[in-house]
Amino acid sequence: MKVILVDDEKGILDGLQVLIKRYISACKVVGVALNGLEGIKLIQEQKPDIVITDVRMPRADGLEMIRMLKEAGCQAKFIILSGYADFEYARRGIQLGVQFYLNKPVEVGELRDCIHNVMEVIKTEKAKLQEVENLRQEVHSRMQENSLRDIIDVGSENTDYVEELLRMASISIEGNFFVCALLELGNTFENLKEFVFEPVFRQIDHTFGQYRKVYRFRYSRGQIGLVVAHNRDIAYENLVGSIQRLRESLYRDLKLSMTVGIGTVHERAAGISRSFEEARYALSYKVIKGVDVVIPYPEIISLPGTSPSISEDMIVQLESGLDNMDETECVRIVREIFRQMELERGMSPVDLQLQCLNILLSSVRKMSFLQLQQNNFLGENILAPEDATRIRTMEQLEQWMVQVFRGIISFKVERKIPKKKDIITQIKEYVRDHYHDQISLADLSERFFINPYYLSQLFKQKTGDTYLNFLAQIRINKSMDLLEKTDLKVYEICQMVGYSDAQHFARLFEKLVGTKPSEYRKNSRRK
Repeated sequence: MKVILVDDEKGILDGLQVLIKRYISACKVVGVALNGLEGIKLIQEQKPDIVITDVRMPRADGLEMIRMLKEAGCQAKFIILSGYADFEYARRGIQLGVQFYLNKPVEVGELRDCIHNVMEVIKTEKAKLQEVENLRQEVHSRMQENSLRDIIDVGSENTDYVEELLRMASISIEGNFFVCALLELGNTFENLKEFVFEPVFRQIDHTFGQYRKVYRFRYSRGQIGLVVAHNRDIAYENLVGSIQRLRESLYRDLKLSMTVGIGTVHERAAGISRSFEEARYALSYKVIKGVDVVIPYPEIISLPGTSPSISEDMIVQLESGLDNMDETECVRIVREIFRQMELERGMSPVDLQLQCLNILLSSVRKMSFLQLQQNNFLGENILAPEDATRIRTMEQLEQWMVQVFRGIISFKVERKIPKKKDIITQIKEYVRDHYHDQISLADLSERFFINPYYLSQLFKQKTGDTYLNFLAQIRINKSMDLLEKTDLKVYEICQMVGYSDAQHFARLFEKLVGTKPSEYRKNSRRK
């Protein structure tokens, strides 16, 4: 530890330096001063851990020096040198918070014991400060993760709300370009333990060090969301190359395989949601590309057969058949689709196979990634690309598609997944009961076995509002009730209704109610 000595007697300074060098190897004297004013300047420059100072000195005595340094924010620990007749100095030192004293002349044993005691106090305080800092960082990380999840869920239309969430998460939006990726680890989610994610996060931070900032967060089980921000346009080829290197290093160092979907670059913060949805859509094409690969969104939209001519009405009918586990209806629609495809000429076998895979992806868009991953029938048989490439005739392709939907229905029956005749009603009821928890669309996706992006669209279609607005209104209504009927502090109510940032809660409350929480409480009690 760094030590500075302050005394107007050079002999004492020389003697203390010799004793500390000889007997206290953990400390090093980094400077000496002959009076209080010199001491102030030297201590502010060197920022020592310990200062040993005399009290009676010219040009500002030791206590005046300590007072001025503490007022300037000095964190050093002070040891006062004093004689037996200096009781008044000692008393004033206690008032300044000084805990340690040495009597002149200084004995080796007393010096060693005193400095060791000071070092233990410093170590204990540093450990506590580090603990507080770690907790602060953890809270900030959680807030940032929740904000990023909300940004992804809210969509690109609500620009003001997206920017508010970014500010709350301390994410700069001025002059930044953004691009998102979705990383899926391993072949099965069940094999992934919680401790796996920290080394993965460290690898991500190391790999993307050339960009201004990379934000990574747990998206759903086995999946990591990635938002890369940079203060100039992001070269897409370089980004893809970085993700390829990350994939290789994770397998080399951690024996983890990784499949990645990458969205496109957007200049405005509102584009984060769009880029993430592109990444999610690209990742779904692992059924065509295979696993342990990197799939950029621009490659997907240029594939032949990615613009199916099959009507959206037929896709909706297939979805309905899957929702209600109606095998007969699903088979009927598949047959009808193939009769329509037979009328289209000029489609190669590859185009036909890609068309079928796209129909499959569209019809299972409600299903969550977790549900698809757990479905061994899909993962091991139906979704293997080599299965499709072995098919040579329309009849074989049709039978393959029929087996796909039979397999999905069998999976849902085995898992006792309920029919989703009115899933939005179920979700609204769940949110009303659990509004105080952190419940993102990704969380609801896993609980209700529905794709998060599709859930977002369906929720707005059925209710006329976004999921996040619905959740916010539930929480604010509950907070209004608590403000009226309890004496709880505003920050306590904020936490009780599911918000971690009191300022964000206050701004949201004022936006929805028209008045600040404290003013609302006053007004409600005047009635």
